[in-house]
Amino acid sequence: MKIRNIISIVLVMLLYSFSFSQSKNTFKIGTQAGYEYNYFKSPNEVRVEGNVLVKEDLISSSFYQDIEAHYKYRYKQRKNRFRLSINPFSRIFYENVDDSYWSLNAVAKYDYKFTRKTAFLAEARLKRMNREGLGGNQDVLINPLGYTNYGATLGFKFPLFNENETTFEGFYNFKDFDAFGIRDLQFDEYGVQLSSVQSFDINRLEHKLGVSALVKKRMYDTFNASEIDTNGERDWDYIKANLFYELPFSEHFKIKPNILYYARIDNSAGRSGFKQFGPGLNMAYKNRGTKIRTSFSYITRKYDVIEARNTEERIGENLKYKYANVQANFSQKIANDFSITTTLYSRIRSTNYTDIDARSFRNYRNQYAGVGILWEL
Repeated sequence: MKIRNIISIVLVMLLYSFSFSQSKNTFKIGTQAGYEYNYFKSPNEVRVEGNVLVKEDLISSSFYQDIEAHYKYRYKQRKNRFRLSINPFSRIFYENVDDSYWSLNAVAKYDYKFTRKTAFLAEARLKRMNREGLGGNQDVLINPLGYTNYGATLGFKFPLFNENETTFEGFYNFKDFDAFGIRDLQFDEYGVQLSSVQSFDINRLEHKLGVSALVKKRMYDTFNASEIDTNGERDWDYIKANLFYELPFSEHFKIKPNILYYARIDNSAGRSGFKQFGPGLNMAYKNRGTKIRTSFSYITRKYDVIEARNTEERIGENLKYKYANVQANFSQKIANDFSITTTLYSRIRSTNYTDIDARSFRNYRNQYAGVGILWEL
């Protein structure tokens, strides 16, 4: 066969291929100004070497400026689809500039459709959080706020029944925390997750009943950052299940109540296991110019072994947390490509651990609110 004939065949095949392909780019950039209270999640009172520090000494708060961009790319060709999402974010604190931080979240997804309802799924992800400080959530391990996370997921989507969408996936994550002082921390985790959503119509509105569950193992290593000698390991298993019902009241407004169960099993020290459960409620409203999303949850976490203390002694109860979480996001279009945005966030943790000699395990309140503008290209 002559070279020109081969070239002609290749060109015809490429043209045929691209005739069934399409790509799409979207880009958003926005900024918000606001105020955040207690962004390191500190308690109101801690005693250090005999000196009592009060909230004026412990709690850091500041006016802030958020800058965020979100780029999405989609390419579809016959049964193949590729999606890329890149999301840089920065929060700049005006009163405490050194506490400012940035993050980068990148996700690449690929799926291949065998039929209209069955597909192979693949995902690769990277997240970099560039932030210094010691969080208020740590219990056993040093918990610096900066980290790098790499992850991958493989799975399948298929229907179990009519109007059903089920996914079964295996995943892996490696999270490397930034060194804090002379300590360093990292973990590997892997597991499987299952999600099944059943849709059905009532009065011409689509209702959804869904359940999701995952099982995973997390292996921690702690290091001496100056000598890189392993001096601590943790072997923790996790089980998580979530049940929800999506109830539409109209074409534009729907609510989604849910119930969560989450447990950690400590296979190494037998100390840090817990059970966590509680209800939640999401609400969404959307029309051509307005978007409102809110979420509420009230979560209780009970530890299996760790005992709660007051300042003098153990109180005869295991450690318990109660979390009250509220978040609301609002956007209103003011021009073709511009919107005004508002964000509200609140997390309040209460606990029976009241020992003022401890910084960990304690009560805290973290809240912020901001108003800004979003430009969609």
